[in-house]
Amino acid sequence: MAPLRPTDPSRIAGYRMLGRLGAGGMGVVLLGRSTGGALAAVKIIHPSYAQDAAFRERFRREVRLARQVRSRYAVPVVDADTEALAPWLATEFVPGPPLGEAVDRTGPLPEHSVLDLGRMLAEALEAVHTAGMVHRDVKPGNVLLAPDGPRLIDFGIARALDDTVLTATDMVVGSPGFLAPEQARGEQPGPAGDVFSLGCVLAYAATGERPFGAGPVEAVLYRTVHDTPRLDALPGPLRPVVAHCLAKDAAQRPTAAELRALLTRDTPAEGWLPAPIDRLIAERSARMLALPDIEATRVEPAGPGATTAVTAPPARPSWTRRRTLTLIARAAALTAGSTTAFWLLGEDRPTPPPPAPRRPTLHIALQADLSGPGAAAGRAHRQGVDLAVAQHNARADAPFTLAVVRADDRGDTALATAAARRFAADQRIVAVIGATADEAAGAALADYDAAGLPVISALDGDIRHLNRVYLRARPDNALQMHPVAQYLGAHDLDRIAVVDDGSEYGRQTTRPFAEALRGTGRRTVIAETVEPGATDVPATVAALLARRPGAVVWGGGPEALPSFARALADQRYRGPRLAAEAAYTTAFPRTAGPAADGWLVLSTALDPSTDRAGDFARAFRARHGGTPPVFAAEAYDVLRLLASAAASLERPAPTRHDLLPVLRRTAFDGVGKRYAFNAESGGYVGTGMFLNRVEAGRFRWLGQDATRI
Repeated sequence: MAPLRPTDPSRIAGYRMLGRLGAGGMGVVLLGRSTGGALAAVKIIHPSYAQDAAFRERFRREVRLARQVRSRYAVPVVDADTEALAPWLATEFVPGPPLGEAVDRTGPLPEHSVLDLGRMLAEALEAVHTAGMVHRDVKPGNVLLAPDGPRLIDFGIARALDDTVLTATDMVVGSPGFLAPEQARGEQPGPAGDVFSLGCVLAYAATGERPFGAGPVEAVLYRTVHDTPRLDALPGPLRPVVAHCLAKDAAQRPTAAELRALLTRDTPAEGWLPAPIDRLIAERSARMLALPDIEATRVEPAGPGATTAVTAPPARPSWTRRRTLTLIARAAALTAGSTTAFWLLGEDRPTPPPPAPRRPTLHIALQADLSGPGAAAGRAHRQGVDLAVAQHNARADAPFTLAVVRADDRGDTALATAAARRFAADQRIVAVIGATADEAAGAALADYDAAGLPVISALDGDIRHLNRVYLRARPDNALQMHPVAQYLGAHDLDRIAVVDDGSEYGRQTTRPFAEALRGTGRRTVIAETVEPGATDVPATVAALLARRPGAVVWGGGPEALPSFARALADQRYRGPRLAAEAAYTTAFPRTAGPAADGWLVLSTALDPSTDRAGDFARAFRARHGGTPPVFAAEAYDVLRLLASAAASLERPAPTRHDLLPVLRRTAFDGVGKRYAFNAESGGYVGTGMFLNRVEAGRFRWLGQDATRI
């Protein structure tokens, strides 16, 4: 990192600039630190580009689309100002070296590292393409290396897939030696162009050489279009995969998802880099730790001389000092000969202390379905949040007062979007709890993301919703079957029937679970689908039972489960029956009747009737006059978590931008479980799952240890 130059700004918005990371034709990249202490790479666009109306429009679109890219291997945009005189964007800072520098300094990567590199970058490109973008400049300089995987950076020239108006024809965009033939010809590139570029990057990482050689730009472009790539030095397993990526015909190349599958290997990303690069990353990280703290604000003293650092506001005068000043004033009046002064001096009443300073107010928003199909969960959220706010505001030592602004989106995507826009525009609001419906959460996310407004959900589990501002206070749908796997292992069960209902939720829960079971090498998986409203459920169940399953696992929603459970009972199946969390509703035992008895059902919510609810349940009954409903404790915990994170900042009135980086580092012990988040994805980290058994038409809470059930 180089020192700042006199022409570089010392501060941009809430970021204090620490040094210069690099510069190019489009602008400069500086290292900044936010008011919350997070480091960011701040890219400032040169004003000459900003004066071009077409460029500024393109930049607005690129920033908006880049915020939608959700992958732990793609560096997210955390802040931006597209309307500034010199527009800028900030991304999370990664202290690791670029791939090109690492190869230059330590040599080509070993085969296993290149396989991991390709798999993780393919995952990043898959996220880019899913967001409707094309990166267009995948090259070693845009790949940063970190201990837990690479990071794809610089979406500065990314475009929407259908963006043909803003792109000039016959113009080569990208880096020669790493761009696709269609880009070399000046044509509009698509996702297949990024895959071609990734193939070039992998060849370079494995050999230290570009597959189409070096030399004048024109010669490299000609070889890219007409010549066969040089791949002889590639290790055997890598060669056919890279050759597939470098097909001249874009239609013959794999998609990013297909490439990721081709590059899968057994070992995880941890320890994926050779020791010399690990040392290089450690050196860079150590330098970041040595960065100076943000300096205290300085003011000029009244007289000439050195400046004085202001570290805290001046203290209020004590009562003793006020009384002393009062007595001095009375003595002054005495010397002036005032008869009133004798009376004042004789008064012995103490001066009353001043009123306590008014606490600032922290505004939290609650977005929930309060009157639609999911109103039960929404009302539980409202009651849990209300209790937490009342308890917080009753504390004499609370650094701020909490106020909650509510929006009823009824689970409707249009209403959810309108609520998100209103909350995003209200700068008083520092965080949002919600939404309580998966579709509403997805619809609201873009506006919260654009505003940098933190959102925490205690109910949503859709893995598609994770992004830079979103935190999930419960396990993702794809991870919720972990206790089921524990139960099957504890009872040594084989031939597992995994059934879903054809929904997105069913796909997210059953596919990773089935893959994990197959990966053990000990269990056979019998896959089946039973959709809501199906008329052939008894025949499907008969065919399923003919294969003699050792256990039946339902991974879908609650609509089709009752008919499936009745068909199992009618055909006298008495083996273990387990269901994912979507079945944890009173509708399942009520609709399925006796056929529901004995089912084990997962939940991410604490049963508020258990002893574990304790003080919370008693406080809830005192305030609301009844037993707390499901998800009231989780909403209560989320509100307290937000208040705890805000208080840790030791600022009287933290903003949403202060709060965002702190939340992902926060761990909080709630009523039923511990809350912590993945620092990159915002996903829940921990064992937040419980098992329940249906007995006599009701759920009985069994706890978290599936091996003892």
